[in-house]
Amino acid sequence: MAGIEIAVAAGIALAWIALYLIYGRGRREGRVSILPFGIIVRIGVTGEPLGEGRLRGVLRLYGYLAIAVMMAALALFYYLALQAAKAKFLVPPGEGGEAAGGFIPLIPGVTIPWEDLVYVAVALGVGVVAHELGHAVVAVAEGIRVKNAGIAILLFIPAAFVELDEEQLMKARLVSRLKVFSAGVTANILIALLTLLIAMTAPVAEPSGVKILGVEEGSPADAAGLGPGMVIVEVNGEPVKSLEDLRRIFEKIGVTDPASNVEFTVRVKKEGGELLDLKVVKEAGRSTIGVRVAEFYDSPLATIMNALFLLNLGVALVNAAPLLLPLPGAAIMSDGGHVAVHVGERLLGPSGRLLGAGLGVATLILVLGLVTIEPIDLTP
Repeated sequence: MAGIEIAVAAGIALAWIALYLIYGRGRREGRVSILPFGIIVRIGVTGEPLGEGRLRGVLRLYGYLAIAVMMAALALFYYLALQAAKAKFLVPPGEGGEAAGGFIPLIPGVTIPWEDLVYVAVALGVGVVAHELGHAVVAVAEGIRVKNAGIAILLFIPAAFVELDEEQLMKARLVSRLKVFSAGVTANILIALLTLLIAMTAPVAEPSGVKILGVEEGSPADAAGLGPGMVIVEVNGEPVKSLEDLRRIFEKIGVTDPASNVEFTVRVKKEGGELLDLKVVKEAGRSTIGVRVAEFYDSPLATIMNALFLLNLGVALVNAAPLLLPLPGAAIMSDGGHVAVHVGERLLGPSGRLLGAGLGVATLILVLGLVTIEPIDLTP
């Protein structure tokens, strides 16, 4: 990080510590709680179980759908995690190791550029409110009272929560509990799919270049210095606004002809906005220069749409995973962790509950082993 970013981050951290020391110590209950690097505000919203009616019927059907979506999200999580583990630990360097990436924590100024912090806050705010609302509406449809609800800020990240009647929850049928645990993940998946559908059917902006997503090692693009994150804006002085522009120019100058030797200049815009002219040499025997590309949209609306898709999908997958963090006298569990523990207990009794908890701890260790610190690119 640049010096100014370090100073800003340190200033915010010190201010929060001071707020906690002055106001928050010993005040964990009540309407407002100040925690180390966290503020919780209980807004006093409650929800009583719904009586019979069409709305309750619709919400109960949504609960059944939620269980199916939860299982699909869980399967996708483990597939992606195992692919990332294979790439990171089993594939030799230089043969695609770490190509599958990993789990990127949200750290302002490190993995989240400061200029993207507003987009992340908005997208996560929408995601966490929808997530908790999903839990709440299915809970009341299943006869479980909502005791309280609120919002929070944890390490710069917006959050929300609902407090259910624990006694009613534990007395409910297993399928009712699974519906409640699964409803939040499904809400996030639905937001991600809706955002994707809108982007596909009603483009929110025109492309302004072609972004490089990856570069083949040893390729002409690699030799020229092209790299991921750069945006191609010109080739031999001709503007490039879309993939069609790039394809047309490459065909015109002979890049796609495997029999031709071609030398041309690519103007790219780096992530900081700097323009750079690079000379690319493509020799006979190749019909590409070795880049993976996608259209680039330099639009705030397009960026927020992309953030809504990526972060809601991420929230869904992380919550679908059975994660359990044991603490003295308590434990923090994801929605998937609750599912694992409750299903395990139903099938095998107390030993099944322990197996579910063990799976949660093992999955948490897997996630921590796959943590990757790199900037998150929210531009489409």
